[in-house]
Amino acid sequence: MRLLVFLVLVGAACAAKPQENGRIIGGTLASIYTYPFMANPNWQWGGNFHPGGGGTLITPTAVVSVPSFIGVNARAEDQGIRLGTAELAGGILIPVSQIIIHSGFDMRRREHDILIMRLRNAAPLSNRIRPARIAGANYALPDNQRVYIAGWGIYAPGVGIPRSHQLRHVDVRVVNHALCKQRYAELRAQPGFDYVLPVYPGNLCTGLLDIGGQDFCTWDYGGPVVHQGDILVGAISWNFVCGHPFFPGVSTDIRAYANWIVQNS
Repeated sequence: MRLLVFLVLVGAACAAKPQENGRIIGGTLASIYTYPFMANPNWQWGGNFHPGGGGTLITPTAVVSVPSFIGVNARAEDQGIRLGTAELAGGILIPVSQIIIHSGFDMRRREHDILIMRLRNAAPLSNRIRPARIAGANYALPDNQRVYIAGWGIYAPGVGIPRSHQLRHVDVRVVNHALCKQRYAELRAQPGFDYVLPVYPGNLCTGLLDIGGQDFCTWDYGGPVVHQGDILVGAISWNFVCGHPFFPGVSTDIRAYANWIVQNS
């Protein structure tokens, strides 16, 4: 019976198509004045810088993102951070001087998926560029609390879907950690699904549980999950299927790494 229920629920990923009114799943256009801490890590290739995923400015000289998207072998001299714009172009591009990846991270397990990118020059603060606050280790974030995710990601799961060139955002809810862990453990136990990542103690799960349709997706990874406007509570990490009703999106829980962030930024 459990296998039958599982197959029905996974099938919902195809049968219940997520909303497509935003490039972030189910999202709408967002202003840089609402997300002045929004950062777009760029990588240099062929003599030019190209837009990457997401990141969050947390001090004038430090950005939080995730190594699962930036890459464990990324060189600081090939990276730049674009700030002060809701578009993939414009704003200012500041070179990166150092990339600090959590020592416990490895690409296969994806635990401790967090890094700091130190900027060569301090970002010029304004109403378009302003650091987010980071949630401390004891920051209260109850289940079902509304949080926002933002990024330049694709609008629906699939191959060949274009990414957004304009910043988008959407509201989601905090999902109970034990329930999120259980659902992914049951998925991993099914034949052929052992590749699915587990949910670790340092993860934060979000979505519209048993509803779906609002979520982050490809190219949003590394970007912020924020509470109360500018309090960074998560760094977007991974999901099984974007906008899936049964399996939430999984981020790195900033509260679990608050001390590490302070020490390395």
